[in-house]
Amino acid sequence: MRRKSKVVASFTGTVLALSAAAMGQATTRPATSQPSAEATPASSVTVYSLDTAFKTLFAQRTDDVYFSPFDIMNPSHIRPDLPMQIGQYDDLQLRMGLQTVGRFQAISQNKVIVGGMPQSGLNPGFQDPFASLSFLATVPDKMDVYFDLYVASRPHPNTMYAHEGYLLFKQMPEPLNTGLLGDVFNYINVKVGAFDIDFGDGNYRRSNNAFVQRNPLIGNPLVDPNVEEIGGEVYTIKGPIYGLFGITNGTTTEHFDYGTEPAIHGKIWGNPLPEVRTSVSAYHVDLAGTGTMYETSDLYSAGRSGEPFGGIFGNGDDPGSILPQAGRDVTAVQGDVTWNHWPFEVYGNVGWTQDSDTNGPGPGHPAERWTYGTAEAVYHITPAFYVAGRYGLAAAESVGGVKTDGWVDRGELGCGYWLTNDVLIKVEGIYEQFHDFGANTGTVSGVTAGTHPDFFGGITEVSWSL
Repeated sequence: MRRKSKVVASFTGTVLALSAAAMGQATTRPATSQPSAEATPASSVTVYSLDTAFKTLFAQRTDDVYFSPFDIMNPSHIRPDLPMQIGQYDDLQLRMGLQTVGRFQAISQNKVIVGGMPQSGLNPGFQDPFASLSFLATVPDKMDVYFDLYVASRPHPNTMYAHEGYLLFKQMPEPLNTGLLGDVFNYINVKVGAFDIDFGDGNYRRSNNAFVQRNPLIGNPLVDPNVEEIGGEVYTIKGPIYGLFGITNGTTTEHFDYGTEPAIHGKIWGNPLPEVRTSVSAYHVDLAGTGTMYETSDLYSAGRSGEPFGGIFGNGDDPGSILPQAGRDVTAVQGDVTWNHWPFEVYGNVGWTQDSDTNGPGPGHPAERWTYGTAEAVYHITPAFYVAGRYGLAAAESVGGVKTDGWVDRGELGCGYWLTNDVLIKVEGIYEQFHDFGANTGTVSGVTAGTHPDFFGGITEVSWSL
């Protein structure tokens, strides 16, 4: 706890110092997303007032805003919007974002066995608070430099550590911005670095640590493909049909093990109707030949941003999520549909994943295969108040080479209220249960599947995002 206090104190001091510096050096002009028309010396630095950003702090939401409007659903916008400009140097703008979240839960679990040990029941209580800090340096329409930090997270509640960090090229710098290469960048953007790969459209609607305000509910989908990998993506920026292709190392950190192959992923998306978006994504990586069990893909097998249900199913980084693979030799496909028609939102996906060799360098080639789906609906009663529901199902064909008819389902029903334009309060009821797994199935997502464990209860979340 002492270490966590030091981290929070250091972080708070940094934010206050940045705010004080910005306010102390502010001009009389309001904050703006565009450079002032006034002449600025080539080497001068302008720090903008934060007044406009803070004026929204106690203003209630009045606009008709979807959780994932189509205009932000592209690979450059998986990150949160950063409305607070804290500085400018020539045409380079520096922006910052901060997200915080706190939760109270009252959840019960039954028939849960982890590592051969029956797990006890759970008391209601408050969770650890989590926070995220984001920075974006951008030359509009030319280049972005983005990185973010998890100040505190479920996997590391007492440690600040990096999440994404990448360059996004929208044009090439001089003299490469002319001729054929310059023309090509009229149709594509290029992202390089460490980033959440663009697989499926759930990335635009999920909670990512303290960045939770694009998720109408508190939990993420039952099966939640999301991973940050190191590599590059190229994607088109002119439609009507868009495409993306990416090559990464297949893991969340660097590795140079002999026998590995790069991971590849791709996506095609478009709007067949003005209020409808569809997409199809695919992913493949083979890390089974590395000779070590430690190099794995985390597309499904782990979630770096964590899940919001503390203590259940043995706790861990992703309590309650179905992690349908070992991450060794992975192939996955997923189709997504989103319909936005105010005051309604509907989102759904169907996916299939296979790990052809869960044993990696060990003997044999046991396989694991799952089919999964999600259906989600939101109704905005007013711009500030909404109700939402989600149902998720994951059906296993085999688990670690063992054939099974087992399946897991989860239901969530909740509501949310924008107390201010930046503060969102959510309440959710949830249940999840395992069905039809045999005694020989072994473990699924860390728990013994054959006892058919379940959990149910309620959870409340308060978040702030700037």
